[in-house]
Formats: sequence, structure tokens, C-alpha cells
Amino acid sequence: MSGFSLPHRLKTMAYLKRYMYDLMNDRKRGALAQSVKGFLLMLSYIYGALVKCNHFFYKVKLLKSYKSPIAVASVGNITLGGTGKTPFVAMLSRRMAQNGKKVGVLIRGYGEDEWEMLKDGLGEYGIKVFVGRDRVRFAKEALRSGFDCLILDDGFQHLRLKRDLDIVLIDSTNPFGNGRLFPRGILREKTEGLKRADIIVLTKADKGKDNMSKIESEIEKIASGKLVIKAVHSPKKLFDIRTEREEPLSFLNGRRICLVCAICDTSYFRYTAEKTGARIEAEFVFPDHYPYRTSDLNRIFEDCAEKNINTIVTTEKDAVKLKKFMPKTGSPGAEKEPEKPCDILALNIVIEVVQKEEALNAEIRRLHMLYSGQNS
Repeated sequence: MSGFSLPHRLKTMAYLKRYMYDLMNDRKRGALAQSVKGFLLMLSYIYGALVKCNHFFYKVKLLKSYKSPIAVASVGNITLGGTGKTPFVAMLSRRMAQNGKKVGVLIRGYGEDEWEMLKDGLGEYGIKVFVGRDRVRFAKEALRSGFDCLILDDGFQHLRLKRDLDIVLIDSTNPFGNGRLFPRGILREKTEGLKRADIIVLTKADKGKDNMSKIESEIEKIASGKLVIKAVHSPKKLFDIRTEREEPLSFLNGRRICLVCAICDTSYFRYTAEKTGARIEAEFVFPDHYPYRTSDLNRIFEDCAEKNINTIVTTEKDAVKLKKFMPKTGSPGAEKEPEKPCDILALNIVIEVVQKEEALNAEIRRLHMLYSGQNS
């Protein structure tokens, strides 16, 4: 983090989270790391047994799955970390709504940033975002409200609600980590779980292009014959989080900027920002879902002033939280406005399918046909 110091408690938590993630990806060496890895390996065996039992109980119907009378699609993954689920959910739900369907999105709501971003971005399409842990209850509520289809954000491991379409996203820059289960690795379940998927999407295909052949070969061994699609995160536009003024991407070309984000995969955000031609002269990376404070922004502004940087670029997820410090767009009772403000621009990024897009559209049409006229 450039010129930045977190409070001691948050700094410790951020360090431990990063250290654990590096251990889980075998990026740490030494006697201490080996000892911790051994302990995590034992925990991963316990975790794996619990996951296996859970699947078995649903398979033999000791645990019941609810089948909704309306169409249900899931967007999930088999690893921890940012694969691009939220922008993919936004893209998928928009496509369904544009086909004349009344669409709802079910999200657990780990942090307000994700659901606020979805709500803001999808409201104009008439898409409602349901937030809560009980997916079955919201599915029943959606049925009563006349919805045609539902999309589960992060739903691949949620077996309580049956799906008609299971989409699994894989980060092509780090597809399966070290191949071990959590917490020794980043896998939520064994890779054989891909057999349950209807569509597998390789995200960040631009940055991960050198891994593609290996990943596709591995998927073919695990789940032969699955539809495999490639997608990238594509920057589209910028907007000022204080005034909501829009700027074209060309605004960043050659401009010296400070990058600010609190997301899982910060390296890919940097990669995406660099594609606009921006010159990243400073960077502030916070823990995922970090709750910003006025003092954080003051320190960022101070660093920008010292380096004569007039533009800060952040993600749409971070913009949700940073807006609250800006009186013109924040709600009543917003945080005190930081000192020495400069332009804070959010980079609007969308998922673009770059291979087999028509095959994805065909699956969406199939889903529509299954429940054609259900709520008419």
C-alpha cells in the first residue's frame, strides 16, 4: 500500500488474511509456513468430509431440495476468491430481462457493496435483488410476486434450492490454486464437482491466455463434454462518484492516476485499468469488503497531493462505500467529507463473452422455454 497505514487491528487482520491466502496458494516457504500448512491440511480433510457428507445427504434425500415452479439459474464457483461472479450475474440477468422476463437475483449479502452495486445497476431493467441467507424463502416470495426466473449469486454449493441451469466460473489466472481443499487450498469442493455444472466459464481469459490449453485439458478430464465459454472483464466507462458525471475511457489515456480498491483480485483490476492507457503512479489496496473511514481518504488525498495526482480510480463496488463520504451523492448523515478532495472516478467493468456466446444464448433460451407462460 502506497504511503498508507491501517489501524493496528485492521492491519493485523489484513496481514493474516493475506498470509493465509498465500499459504493456501503455496506462496510461502520456511519452517513456520510448513508447520501451518500441516495443520491446515488436517483441517482440510475434516472440511472435505463434511462437504462429502452434505452432498451425500442431499443425494439420498435425507436433506430435501426445494424445486421452484419458476426457472432458477445459479452462478457460482468451486474456489475462493474473485472469479467475476457479480458482473456475470449482472450480465446474465440483463439478458434475461431484455427477453421480456421478470427477473430476480438472490444474493446472500456478505457485504453491502455487492448488493448495492447490483441494485443500482439492475434497477432500470426492472430486476429486483433479494438479499438474505434463506434462498428458498426468497424463491417462494418471487413466485408469489410473479417473477419468471431467478438467478442465484454464488449458488453452486447451495443444494437446498434446485436449479435448471448451473454456471460455474473459473479464474483462468489461478483456476484451482494448489489443488487442495480449503483451508489448505482455495477449493470449496473437489474439482469433480464440475460434473454438476451445465456451463463452465473461464473468466479473465485475456490475462490467463497462456493457461487456457492446460485448463481446458484438465476440465475435459474431469467433466468431459461440458460447454466451456471464455470471458473477459471489459472496461466501458467512468463516472464521478461525487457528481455522477460520466467520462469516456479515453479520459484516462496517458493520465497519471491513483488506484484505490478493496476487492479480492486487485492485480486483475490493475491489469484492466492499465488497458485504458492510464499511468498508475500510486496504489492503495485494502482488505476485501473494507469499511472505509474519513482518515483513509484523507491519507489517500495527501499522497495524491504530494505526487501531483488529480485523479483517483476505483471499482464500482468500492464506489458504493466511498459515495457515503461525498455530501452530493451520500445519504443524510453521511460521513464527514474528507479534506483535500480530488476527482474519484469509478471504472464501470462488464463481463464480455469472447468465445461461444451463441451457445450461452441458446442455454438462456432453453431456460426460458422450460417455463414459457408460467406467470402469464
